[in-house]
Amino acid sequence: MIRKMKQRNGLITMLAFVIIISFSCKPDPLEYARPDDLAGTITQQLESMGTFNNYLKSLNQTRFKEPLEKGGSWTVFAPTDEAFEQFMSDEGYANFEAIPSDMIESIVEYSIVIDGWNTTTLTYFRNRFYLGQAFRRRTQFELPNVEYSSDSLQHFSDWESGKYLVDASGGRLKTTNYFIESYMDVNGVEYSDYDFMFPGETFNAGDMKVFGANVSQKDLVAENGIIYALDKVFVPKKNLYHNLTSPEYDGKYTMFKKLVERFASFREIGDEINLETGETETISQLRFTTGIENDALPFSIYDENYPSNIDATLAQAYGLLVPTNEALDNYLKGDNILAEFYDSYDEMPIDVVGKFLSPYFFNNYYDICPSRFGQSFDTSLGLVDYKPEDVVDKKFCSNGFFVGVNTVYTNSSFGTIMGPLLLDPEYSIMLGAVQRLGIDTALQSKGVRFSILGLKNDQFIDIADPSSATRRITITPGEEINGFLPFSMDVSGDRVYLNTVSADIGYINTTIEDIVLNQIIDEDIDFNINNYYQTRSGEFVYAFDGNSVVGGGNIEENTVALIEEIKETENGNFYEISSATKRPFNFTYLTLIDNAEFSSFLEVLDVAGGFIDIVGIDDKLFSFLNLQRTFTLLAPNNAAVAQAIADGVIVEPSTVSGLPELESAIAKADLLNFAKKHFLQQALTTDGKTTGIVRSMFFSRIIDFAPVYDEFSVENTTTSISITNEETGESVTTGSMTNILSKRIVIHEINNYIK
Repeated sequence: MIRKMKQRNGLITMLAFVIIISFSCKPDPLEYARPDDLAGTITQQLESMGTFNNYLKSLNQTRFKEPLEKGGSWTVFAPTDEAFEQFMSDEGYANFEAIPSDMIESIVEYSIVIDGWNTTTLTYFRNRFYLGQAFRRRTQFELPNVEYSSDSLQHFSDWESGKYLVDASGGRLKTTNYFIESYMDVNGVEYSDYDFMFPGETFNAGDMKVFGANVSQKDLVAENGIIYALDKVFVPKKNLYHNLTSPEYDGKYTMFKKLVERFASFREIGDEINLETGETETISQLRFTTGIENDALPFSIYDENYPSNIDATLAQAYGLLVPTNEALDNYLKGDNILAEFYDSYDEMPIDVVGKFLSPYFFNNYYDICPSRFGQSFDTSLGLVDYKPEDVVDKKFCSNGFFVGVNTVYTNSSFGTIMGPLLLDPEYSIMLGAVQRLGIDTALQSKGVRFSILGLKNDQFIDIADPSSATRRITITPGEEINGFLPFSMDVSGDRVYLNTVSADIGYINTTIEDIVLNQIIDEDIDFNINNYYQTRSGEFVYAFDGNSVVGGGNIEENTVALIEEIKETENGNFYEISSATKRPFNFTYLTLIDNAEFSSFLEVLDVAGGFIDIVGIDDKLFSFLNLQRTFTLLAPNNAAVAQAIADGVIVEPSTVSGLPELESAIAKADLLNFAKKHFLQQALTTDGKTTGIVRSMFFSRIIDFAPVYDEFSVENTTTSISITNEETGESVTTGSMTNILSKRIVIHEINNYIK
């Protein structure tokens, strides 16, 4: 303990000595003086170089005079005196004093970036210290408020009469864009791409460019930042939206602007005190509806930011192709699918406009540069046939690359079998069902052929409800309310009105979708060869006589749907028909009971417990089938069942009830297995096309907990179907009655039974 106390007292004595020495000594002023070789502030550095006098005079007229003179951390893209002389000559200013003060302020604000960035760190992106990731930085320039009048806003999506004071910046600072070799290498931007974007300029190895300006001196270090010397003066660049009305274009892009503005609206963001008048003013922002999944604009060409899961503004910028008024006008006068439906762009529904505009929007500006010619994919990943000879104007804007073109690129889906659904408002019910089902993308695939039997809105009349044995429905669209198209529906004569909050809306949508699926076929129809085709519902239709088609329900009620017009598309034919193709009304039980030739087979099923009663009607379901799928029944006729009894395969069904309990159970199991052998797990018609291996519903063994069903090879002609047991080699062929359509099951008569 004594030793520890001594050690502690010694430490205290030493600390006291250090403190006395520290506070009793005066610092050497020369040791802590400012080094002679320390670079001056940005202002001092600019002054010392002697070639930035006009830029310095500009700084002196703005709020940035003192910050750049005294402290902070800045990056300055400073135009040289020679650059100012050229600017004044180009703009017609006799001398520096003739430049308006607000322009001076804009030039300065657009030349300054917060924090000091050298040519390496300029390409870093959002705390990710990877070379070559970024090519933009936010400047200190923000657009002032602008007044809009409603006189020219009738095509906006949401407006009221009056005037709007609009925050023209959208709350965003404009960016400056620069091109450094490391960035171009990382992102695959070729030197020729730069030369294309900035006509008259050339990018060489080792260069640094700011827009179309040469950086004559780079990485000039100052005490409070870094300076880059430019050979051009920049006023703030227009964004893509404002560029549509640039004076040099003489209004040739106004039609595209009007189309884009169909998605525009004003949104109040609050009140602001006008410092000049002292009055409180309501401020709005110009917003654009975006979202390609909703057929809106892929992105807002007004926004200075690049939206993504993270703020990608520093790393990315958009590409925009813009057709001229002449190109747009000529297109609707030409021979194309849009011209079939619309005489003017004003007639197009908003969702059609959204799809029409999609091929002009690109996620990256370099997607429309020469290195991507022939492989320019728009925001929806559609390949756009964009060629260098299409280009009439080019300008790199504050938020992306603007290219004016002399042609129209249409959404590829318009030329597919989806085109008539998308473009003709008379098919809005069918279109909505296809989109809800999520099959619209598949129907736009050009690698597959389709056929659509188009049902217009006024043809959803007196159609059997696919999910009911008794209901018949009529669908009528109402007037659009807040973007929702309500429906009214007649069900068995009782009128039911549905709205967005009704639980019944799910029922009506499902019903419409089930009807529509029966109108879509995943192959071409040949109406001249009289054949069967399976629809996406799983049910079949029969096409015949060159212009006629029937479903199972049509056959039962002896009606025919006629082809009235054919629209040929890139991936199939769209048929306008006189009425719906109707699904079968009856399940298999009622279909069989109408034919005396199947009475013995029905008795087999009945005694074996193969039926489930349907409450309220006389029809029945099979206890061993899931009718979410489709099946084939090779129904043995009475003679075939009699032969099976004679061969001892099954007992006479009428005798089962008199057998002892165990024997009765065995007999019923044999009868049920006999029935299952005749149900195939695939729907087959005599179409002459469907072949391969199918399985029956019967299995005699289980391996690894999975049933091993009997398998049959199929031979199919347009008059008969033969199946051969893969294990035994036994075959059976359909008889005189074939292609009897019931709900989810196609029935064929056979004169022998399946062994």
